[in-house]
Amino acid sequence: MTSKIIVTGAVDGAFPAILEKIAKLHSKNSFSLAIILGDFFANPETASEEDATNISALAGGKIDVPLPTYFTLGRHPLPASVIEKLEQSDDELCPNLYFLGKRSTTKTSEGIRIVNLGGSLDPTITAGLSKEKYLPFHTEDDAKSLRGANFADILITTHWPSDIRKGSKIVLPDSIETPKGEQCAVDLCAALRPRYHFSTSNDAFYEREPFFHVPTGKDSETRPITRFISLASTTNSSKQKSLYAFSIDPTTSAPVTLPVGTTASPFTTSQKRQRLPTQNDSYSRFSNTNHNGDHHRPYKRRRNDHHHRPPPPGPQD
Repeated sequence: MTSKIIVTGAVDGAFPAILEKIAKLHSKNSFSLAIILGDFFANPETASEEDATNISALAGGKIDVPLPTYFTLGRHPLPASVIEKLEQSDDELCPNLYFLGKRSTTKTSEGIRIVNLGGSLDPTITAGLSKEKYLPFHTEDDAKSLRGANFADILITTHWPSDIRKGSKIVLPDSIETPKGEQCAVDLCAALRPRYHFSTSNDAFYEREPFFHVPTGKDSETRPITRFISLASTTNSSKQKSLYAFSIDPTTSAPVTLPVGTTASPFTTSQKRQRLPTQNDSYSRFSNTNHNGDHHRPYKRRRNDHHHRPPPPGPQD
């Protein structure tokens, strides 16, 4: 079944306005779910009294969240009041609003598998999983543990994968520098071969050409395609794109021919030895390509390295 999803860039505390905007768009498009990337709340170190009031209203159910909405861990720690509520409510901040955690695998009722790696790499920890799920830092082992998901329909990382622009002809605005990437995001994307990989960039929108992954094992003729999209903050002053809507059907297979403009994976060292198949299909951000090997279940399943529990309800639960 095809599902419509809307994704936004970092909200940075301006969630009353963005939730209202999502509600208006949802009334016209009937989205299955929404994903909010980066920092949902203002930095606690610079937050105002208004920010605290808005959090209280949201946690108290006084701000409407019109559809199942997931938020991630960005570059700032979560506010103390938010952490307290999440610990008491199994990561459900209010009706329809769910925290994806620092590292998690979530499968929605539509069968869409979301893998999330939040925060920034902590270089001071050389081994082991991070212990504090609400602090904005992850380890190499946090990223490695997520490879056990085997694949993802949607991969979310706070930071860009290193070298994502290699082999791309898409340019950033002159005033924007390429955000610093992380190698662990490269390795995770290469391992999971997601159909969509979302990340954040405060002042710029960047949508790379789709790229294909080298066939492996029994799927020697299958070339899964990844589309990398980085959304600007919803509060960015340069009016860069901060909303992205697309359709996805997790039951469809990877295409035999690749969309026009598809490149080899920027993460593969042997790019010159890769041969692009005939590209007859048009490039569309509404493509419904998929990987083989999905295990479909009529319920959601979420695996988190900190604890095991039932996932939040989806739009069909």
